[in-house]
Amino acid sequence: MKHIKKFYLFLEAENLEGSDDVNPVPNDSQMDNSTDAAEKSALTEIEKNLKDFQNRRQKMENIFNDKKIVSDSDLEKALLNGVYDNKKENRSRNRYLKDFESILRSERRKKKIEESIAKDKDSIKSTNDDIFRLESEMRMDLSQKRMDDIKISLDKNRNRLKELKDNILKNEQMLKRDIIVWQKKREDFKKDMKDEEERIKKLSSKI
Repeated sequence: MKHIKKFYLFLEAENLEGSDDVNPVPNDSQMDNSTDAAEKSALTEIEKNLKDFQNRRQKMENIFNDKKIVSDSDLEKALLNGVYDNKKENRSRNRYLKDFESILRSERRKKKIEESIAKDKDSIKSTNDDIFRLESEMRMDLSQKRMDDIKISLDKNRNRLKELKDNILKNEQMLKRDIIVWQKKREDFKKDMKDEEERIKKLSSKI
């Protein structure tokens, strides 16, 4: 009997130590359903925002290209009325619209600087013409008073010429930086849109 008891105790110990059989974890259908729902929700949100962006994109471009809209405050009003439905929070809800607006703002700033440079260059031409005319007049037989007036005018024009050249130089430096920023924003946006297309394909394939 002692030997039989020991044999049964031995078998119990063997069972407690376990075996080499590997049992897989049962499938969690609830977790799978939750993942599917999250992916479907993400896909729906992306597609909704992209569609909204495509519908409003042209409106935004038209506002930025409108020559009648000059001041920043008028631009802001036009964007709120024409693109964001009078709600400032709508701007942050659709990041595609927000990023595209940033690109257009950079382009608008770039154009303004280019226009300023062109205007200053026209002023340089007219100022040089005035200087040439005044210097030619000084070679004539003039009264002292007229000579003094011409000298004053020449000084003003020469100072004006220096201011214009300095302003052009400053704006050209700003323009170089702005062009780099504008181009980077455009390229980043293109890449982002391409990445979103790939994301939609991946999410669609899982649903």
